[in-house]
Amino acid sequence: MIKLLVATDLSQRSAHALQRAAQLIRKQGGGDWALVHVVDDDAPKDFVAEHVQRVERLLAEQAQQLAEQTGSRPRVLVSSGEVEAIIFEACLGMDADLLVVGCHRKTPLRDFFLGSSVERLIRGSHLPVLRVAQPVVADYRQVLAALDLSPGAVQAMTRAQRLGLLDPQHCTAVYAQEPFPLGLLTEAAIDQRLLESQTEEALLTLLANLHDAGLSLPDGCVRVQEGQPRQVIAQALQQRQADLLVIATHERKGLPRLVLGSVAGALLAELACDILCVPPPG
Repeated sequence: MIKLLVATDLSQRSAHALQRAAQLIRKQGGGDWALVHVVDDDAPKDFVAEHVQRVERLLAEQAQQLAEQTGSRPRVLVSSGEVEAIIFEACLGMDADLLVVGCHRKTPLRDFFLGSSVERLIRGSHLPVLRVAQPVVADYRQVLAALDLSPGAVQAMTRAQRLGLLDPQHCTAVYAQEPFPLGLLTEAAIDQRLLESQTEEALLTLLANLHDAGLSLPDGCVRVQEGQPRQVIAQALQQRQADLLVIATHERKGLPRLVLGSVAGALLAELACDILCVPPPG
């Protein structure tokens, strides 16, 4: 059984995360899970202590309701201080397998996300982080895995499978092959045959990585598409009607921009689907 920790800020965004975690616990027949809330300690001590007590009472009520839904009552952890440090410590303390968080607050300024607690949790976590953006209706029906050509990207899929979030028979893997700059195409006299050859080589590499990881996807569900990663992934999500995107984070090889940089940051800030961010093992 997997162990879950849900970080909540008591908002409706966090309510979606709570319900997804409850669905996962119910699906596996119970298990160890916890709710954690961090109170800002930049206030008078008496005020902070009183606020902590209020939140503990509120979460205790929610925990009882969740216990009735799932058969397993989550632990309640309320503390004050630095959000990320306390949540990471709680994850280590319970030996959690998955951190579940809600969506960041919507804002017209996309760059706001890059400084949000959600982004910092994803960037610093040693655990997979499930960012929940949608209300829970059922299990994830279709999963899209955004890959580069490194074995580490496929490892994100195997971890998602172990967490019960990915069924290979209902998964599509996509690799965005970035186009050559127009000037380079002209100077190097690169023709369509070479581009097709590179696409074929990329596809063979993806299939080999999936085979080595023991993953078998349905025919036609491993795709190489020319274009910028951000656009290719968004288009594939829409085409496949996927409700979960799986991406590897902190990868040191392949496409670094797919790793909480310009591409992944934009995906997390803009996409309406749930996203599982998986760091490399270790």
